[in-house]
Amino acid sequence: MDIVDNVQTRFVQEPSLHLKCPVCQQLYTEPVINIKCGHTFCHSCAFNATHCPLDGAHCDTSQLVVNRLVVGQIEDLQVYCRHGGTPSEAENGQNGIDCCEEILSYGKREEHEKSCPYALVPCPNSELCGDIRRKDLEEHLLNCVRTPCEHHSKGCTFCGSRSAVEDHVKSCDFRDVSMHDAQLLQRLLGQEAAVKQLRTDNGRLTSQVAELQKVNKEMTSHVDKQNSVIQGLQLQLDELTARVNQFSSGVQIKRPISGSQLSLLEGETDNMDSHNNNHKNNFFLSCVPVSSSSGVTGLKSTSVSSSRTTSPRRNMEKWEMPLHFKCIGTLRGHKDIVWCMTTRKGRLYSAGADGVVKIWSLEQLATGCISNIQAHKNVIHCISSWGNSLITAGADMMISFWDLDTNEYKSSIQAAHEKIICSMVVHEDLLITSSFSVIKVWDLKTLTLKSTLTGLSHWVRALAVNKSKGKLYSGSHNAVHVWEMKDNFDRLATIDHECGSVYSLAVTQTYIITGHSEAFDKNILLFNAETHEVVTSLYGHFGTITSLVTSPSGRFFFSASQDSTIQLWSLENLLPIQRLSRHQGSVNTLTIHGDFLLSGSEDHDVKVFRYFPKIQ
Repeated sequence: MDIVDNVQTRFVQEPSLHLKCPVCQQLYTEPVINIKCGHTFCHSCAFNATHCPLDGAHCDTSQLVVNRLVVGQIEDLQVYCRHGGTPSEAENGQNGIDCCEEILSYGKREEHEKSCPYALVPCPNSELCGDIRRKDLEEHLLNCVRTPCEHHSKGCTFCGSRSAVEDHVKSCDFRDVSMHDAQLLQRLLGQEAAVKQLRTDNGRLTSQVAELQKVNKEMTSHVDKQNSVIQGLQLQLDELTARVNQFSSGVQIKRPISGSQLSLLEGETDNMDSHNNNHKNNFFLSCVPVSSSSGVTGLKSTSVSSSRTTSPRRNMEKWEMPLHFKCIGTLRGHKDIVWCMTTRKGRLYSAGADGVVKIWSLEQLATGCISNIQAHKNVIHCISSWGNSLITAGADMMISFWDLDTNEYKSSIQAAHEKIICSMVVHEDLLITSSFSVIKVWDLKTLTLKSTLTGLSHWVRALAVNKSKGKLYSGSHNAVHVWEMKDNFDRLATIDHECGSVYSLAVTQTYIITGHSEAFDKNILLFNAETHEVVTSLYGHFGTITSLVTSPSGRFFFSASQDSTIQLWSLENLLPIQRLSRHQGSVNTLTIHGDFLLSGSEDHDVKVFRYFPKIQ
């Protein structure tokens, strides 16, 4: 007995071994002769074998011909119909007596089996009836109780025996219904069934959503509790680290830094906010991070003040070389990227992609965030202050003003720009904002537009003000523009370069410093503040320079980058001093406050670094 074409074949006499392939040991299928060795194989076996199994000769498939003699011998073999059995099986009742007893030649077996009366065929009325012998099918159909009404295509669902169906047709409700109406009815019934199923599915999904919301609420509560515990532990660790650093560096502690007294006001200079008018020779800087290939995404601004004089003043840092900064704390609370920060009246204001301004007391950092302002529905890219107002702007193209004492909303400038507001600085009673190819100057007393500066190349991502010289600096693509800070805001100069877009900008008495996204050896450029000639390029980062901030004396500056690091530089010898690597994502904004450096990052955290003299 062989299996041929997935059909069990029963031979009257077992075929000779000469009719079986020496490779597969089965009856030949499409037998071919290999002319080279003279042996016969199945066509598929000849292509699968590399050598003849009988004499080891190489099988050359290009020398195969059909063995018609073997084909004829195989087709003449006697076989039983597959719907019957051998005479002995029929006599013993093994297959029953109701089976085909035909003996056929192998070549005509398929033709017979297609019309064999003993073949099993399905009932055309329903698969529930099972398979029936072809010769019994007509009798079955006479009595089949699953015979459908002749109008079933119109929607009738009646089923019964043939006689019952004939009686039903006489009064069938679908008898006079047109096919068009029947199709519409069928479609309607189908839609009703679909709606019913959708309602069931919707009910099930609503129940699942409610359960998931309940679980999410519980998990959120649990996470908040754990974050609170972690923040408490982090503050304790930072406190101990600060104490160890102070003792090891020989710095006398003026007052203890405890979990309730960690403060950035110890030894603090005058407020470093960009709108402090007590210092006549201040520089204000602002910078923004990168844009995507399709435009600007996630921009930010920060305002810091620094003095260009070298005479001793209260706001000058007293940093002496050698020095280093150490991280003494982490402020957590933002649920998304931190893009901008500013300090004012003993408080730190941080904001970013969550649209929230978080307020921290610089006197009691251990208390955590003391208040929130839900300032914008979209990303906050810029933050600054003027008088008793906090100013925010960003992706919604709106400038908003908030009371610094009550944190309440005061007013806003709607649709201040046509595109995202990238950067923002304040000079006396003027607010200067930038966006795509445009800078706008606003009167802060009347909140009206005073001047519009156009003709710029691409996004203006960085602004800086030199109060002593009355100049505004703006950074865009391959250019830094210098503007006169008077009524007409005339363009005084254009500093061209080939390092692409300016992402951050800072100005000192001696240098104009720009941050770029070019190769690591050209992503920080220094220009002479008077001649505008390139002085040098600094390298120390591998990503876009997102923020630049100078120390009050102009002797040092910090750079932040997408490579998650902060670099401290000396502007006296133009050399790097220290690399700070405490963030887990792009560092987007920097602010100097006395002996402290604060940094905001893509990792949602604000890090607090402190100056320590380095023991040689």
